[in-house]
Amino acid sequence: MRPLLLLALLTAPLAAQQLPGAAKPRLELSDSSRRVPQPPDLRPAPRPMVRDTAVQAVRATMRSGFVRRQTLLGALLYAPSFAAAVSDRPVPMTAGYFVMAGGTFFAAVELSRDLTITPAMDLLATVAPVQGAAIGAAAQYALTGKKDVAPGLFVGSVLGTTGALTLGRRLSTGAATASIYGANAAALLAMGTLYAFDEDYSDDRTRAGVGAGAAVAGMQLGAMYATYAPYHITAGDLQAMWTTSLIGAAGGGAFIANGHPGHKASTLAMLGGAVTGAVLGDRLLVRRIDHTRSQASFVGVSAIAGALMGSGTAVLVGSSARFNGATAGLGALGAAGGVWMAERWLGARPDAGRRVGLTRGQMPDHHAASRLTVDPQALALAASRAPGTYSLVRFTF
Repeated sequence: MRPLLLLALLTAPLAAQQLPGAAKPRLELSDSSRRVPQPPDLRPAPRPMVRDTAVQAVRATMRSGFVRRQTLLGALLYAPSFAAAVSDRPVPMTAGYFVMAGGTFFAAVELSRDLTITPAMDLLATVAPVQGAAIGAAAQYALTGKKDVAPGLFVGSVLGTTGALTLGRRLSTGAATASIYGANAAALLAMGTLYAFDEDYSDDRTRAGVGAGAAVAGMQLGAMYATYAPYHITAGDLQAMWTTSLIGAAGGGAFIANGHPGHKASTLAMLGGAVTGAVLGDRLLVRRIDHTRSQASFVGVSAIAGALMGSGTAVLVGSSARFNGATAGLGALGAAGGVWMAERWLGARPDAGRRVGLTRGQMPDHHAASRLTVDPQALALAASRAPGTYSLVRFTF
């Protein structure tokens, strides 16, 4: 039986190959260069996402707003300065005004079509021309001593718009606002300091030149402050810092209100108070809380209300309508109390953390910027070697 069984096992494969319906094993190599035709895709085209539609609507709104604001600047700034720069006769000045005012509209339309206007670019393109005009006029006066500064106004405004559209695409809205804040604050600080030490008030050209240079430097320093700060800075944060700066200036005025101090002591006291207020605003508000523009406006109104209450109390207690140190001091104290009450009423709005990615040119701040946050509680638990899984660092985009 064993020889027969062995013979059957050996001949079974051969018999299977002879069967007509038997499956034949085979090995095939596919040819990657040969394309097998695919049936047409009959599925309906995907509908655009709701988010894409919203982004397109935001872009359209930004473009129309940019054109509207640039046209207004053309009528109020570009065209008058250009007309005064090209001629001093009525007819050529009128013609120059009309040409520049109309040309500004068409130039803004073309720019909005070729460029993606971000909120930062729109903000800078609205404010930077005004700042650029002031810087250009101050620089021309410092160099020539002539009070006809129309060419400086026009050239400075155009350069301001050009810089805003060129540099604004790399900035967030907070950094753009910080750039504006830095230019204004640096110019006021520099010119105020020179005024304090100018005994005869005659060196106007030097103050104009220093103010122009300080504004340009402050613009860059402000943008760097918002970009590299280890915490998130919004446009509302900078608006709140203006409020704390004014409170500090009022507090500084409390030290020189009594008596008859000279212009040097008065200017330095108010400048020192303003700088102190800005530093405290950065430490107590900007570093810890994120403000929107409406919230910062509410904080400013609350500061004004507190200042009125404090000043009125000083007048009632002192039975004197004269402005003195007590009036200024209690006014500043009341304004600080108003800020505290406003922040308490608005509730907890913790800082969002440092932004490590710049805003994409096509998207607003709150949609595209990346954030890197660290959880200090998780770090403490990990350092204590407590069992568990902890999220130490969080990156959102």
